[in-house]
Amino acid sequence: MQHSIAPTPSTVSLSRHALQTIRETSQAAQDDRETGGIILGHQYADGRLTVTIAGDPGPAAVRTRDSFRRDPSHAQALADAAWSNDRSVWLGEWHTHPRGPVHPSPIDLATYLSLLRDPALTFRAFLALIVIPVAPEPTIFPWVITEGEGVCVTMAIDGL
Repeated sequence: MQHSIAPTPSTVSLSRHALQTIRETSQAAQDDRETGGIILGHQYADGRLTVTIAGDPGPAAVRTRDSFRRDPSHAQALADAAWSNDRSVWLGEWHTHPRGPVHPSPIDLATYLSLLRDPALTFRAFLALIVIPVAPEPTIFPWVITEGEGVCVTMAIDGL
C-alpha cells in the first residue's frame, strides 16, 4: 500500500463517504467485537490531512472483543483502487472500541509503532480513528501517532 503523512497534523478532514462507511460498518457490528478498516486520503503541504475513503474489514478480518485485524488482501485491493482513482494513499486505520476507551489501547499502540518502524512503509506518523459505536451515531476520536507521542486532533466532516 502506498502512503504518505507529514508529521503531526493538527486537524483531520473526513469525507462524508468515509464517515458513512464508518457509521454503517460500526453499527452493523453490534456483536461486541471490534471492527474497522484502512483509511486512505491525502496530506497537503500545509499540513491538512483529508480522509477520502474508509474501508470495511474485509472477508478474512479477525474480530475479537479486544482486537481487530483487517483482511490484508482486501485492504491492499482498496488501496490500489484508491491510488488509481485519485492518488489516495494509506494514512492509517479506523476501528471500534465497543466498550471504550476513546484512546488507542496498548495493543493498538504496539501495532502502530511496528508500522512506524517498518522501513518499507516509511510512515512518519500514523492516523488512527478510534470509534465508539453508540446509537444512533458513533463517536470518532482521531489520533495521530508518532514515535514520540499520540495526539488526539480536531476533526471536521467535509461539507458540514
